[in-house]
Amino acid sequence: AEKKADSLGIGTPDPWERYRLLTDVMDMYSKISEMADRKTRFALVILGAVNAVNLFVVARPEVVMGDKKTAAGWMGLYLTVYIAISLYIFIQSIGALRPRVSTLVTKVVNPDPNGRPLLGLRFIGNIRAASLENYYDNWKQAQYGDVNREVALGIKTIAEVVTSKYEVLHKMYSGLFILVFLSAGLILVLGLVRIFS
Repeated sequence: AEKKADSLGIGTPDPWERYRLLTDVMDMYSKISEMADRKTRFALVILGAVNAVNLFVVARPEVVMGDKKTAAGWMGLYLTVYIAISLYIFIQSIGALRPRVSTLVTKVVNPDPNGRPLLGLRFIGNIRAASLENYYDNWKQAQYGDVNREVALGIKTIAEVVTSKYEVLHKMYSGLFILVFLSAGLILVLGLVRIFS
């Protein structure tokens, strides 16, 4: 009967299997978090390229337009909008890449006061708060369930960090779309003015 249950995939994982499954989930979320950091850095590369194009056009509008006085009048408005959006993207990138130290060093309290107390085996704040002897004693009395609960709590913490990173990434890339269309619009307008002047 046990072999049949295994073949159907309907059994409950034992504590060791549960630990392996939980650590797999944690590894997956860590990779997703690293991917968010790479996407943030890539967005900053795109922003640098768009800024370089705009810097050339704004610094030398006469090259595109032909008449510096005509360009100077409304270029200030464009620059104000462009700089505001660029700063917004920079601020979002800082939010995405900033180290979330509090998630590492905060002492984790027991999420279920009525259940078995949290031993503080995996969280830096708990480890630092305990003496070496107390920390080692906690490991000596730990059961698989204690370790698995802490891994599950760590996964929940990482999931919140990953969610916040991707929310910030969405804002960054939305801002980049606006900048790209704004830049394309500027170049198009300056080009048309140059052609018809």
